[in-house]
Amino acid sequence: MAAASGETSGEPLPIPENIAGVVAYITIIPSVVFLFLEPFRRNFFVRFHAFQHLYLWVAGFVFAIAAGILSMLLQLIPFMRVLVFPLAGLITLAWFFLWVLLVVKAYQHELFKLPIIGDLAEQQAAA
Repeated sequence: MAAASGETSGEPLPIPENIAGVVAYITIIPSVVFLFLEPFRRNFFVRFHAFQHLYLWVAGFVFAIAAGILSMLLQLIPFMRVLVFPLAGLITLAWFFLWVLLVVKAYQHELFKLPIIGDLAEQQAAA
């Protein structure tokens, strides 16, 4: 949760790095593009947010598969069917607020690290 250290290649970015960090969270496409496109690929801040978003996307995909399987299993138990829809809504809402938090922190020029995923993203961005 430390502020960005400003480790860059010295080459100016076409857009401010905090805006590039925000754009990296829009979809996975900008995240991947920023990892390969010069001069973004040499900017630690942009690389960190791109990697964190990619890892978060993978974690969300795995979580969605697990939640779908659990939802199908809960449908088999008659009195548990009532919980499936509200539980899915709460999970989706929590996921949305997590995304908003990451976008706001990137805009504020902060390296906000999620547990586990943030450490992995920091290691990859520094490599």
